Amino acid sequence: MRVGFRTLFSLVLCAAAAGAALAHVAIDYVGDFLLPQDTYDHLAHGSRDLISGIALVVAAVLAARGLRICCEIGAANRSRVLSTARKPFELAGFLLGAVVISTVLVPAMEFFDARLDGVALEQVGDAFGGSLLLGLVTTAACAALVAVSVYAVVGWLISHRDTIANVIEALCRRTVGERPRRHDLVRQLSTPRRRRTALALCLTRRGPPETIFA
Repeated sequence: MRVGFRTLFSLVLCAAAAGAALAHVAIDYVGDFLLPQDTYDHLAHGSRDLISGIALVVAAVLAARGLRICCEIGAANRSRVLSTARKPFELAGFLLGAVVISTVLVPAMEFFDARLDGVALEQVGDAFGGSLLLGLVTTAACAALVAVSVYAVVGWLISHRDTIANVIEALCRRTVGERPRRHDLVRQLSTPRRRRTALALCLTRRGPPETIFA
């Protein structure tokens, strides 16, 4: 995908927040079966709603920004749309960033929940449901799943942004009527035109040829 650094970082943050919320729920569910004592039990998990809300807000902001860009391209000049360029290590960096941020968010969420309930966490593993290994593996799997999904959806939207811009342009034409584009007017004004000679003017004034049998 060819996007700016701020947009890419926002996508990573959105994927990491959604992955952390999913991992927090998955650790709580898996820990009930695989751990003798799940430290996520008997705690109110208000941090899940908080992190999920952050992910939704970031996703909404990115969606609104993408729609605004498509509207500008469709209404002004589609030639500004750049070709899709996929870098070989972009997906790996996207996954790594989402997994690292999710790994930090999951224990932070549990410390936040424990602090609100007045419960002290004795070990680092308690912040991952009671098992550090289980928590890290679950968090990495959930973060990677969400990151790949976000990357695939955004990549599909970017690869089809020409079509989206065309649709928006057609809707704008139906709504406000077709208007001459700036680049078309500039091209028409900058195109050199040849002056007609006197012979050409005389030829244009000739009438239709007389038939042989007239």
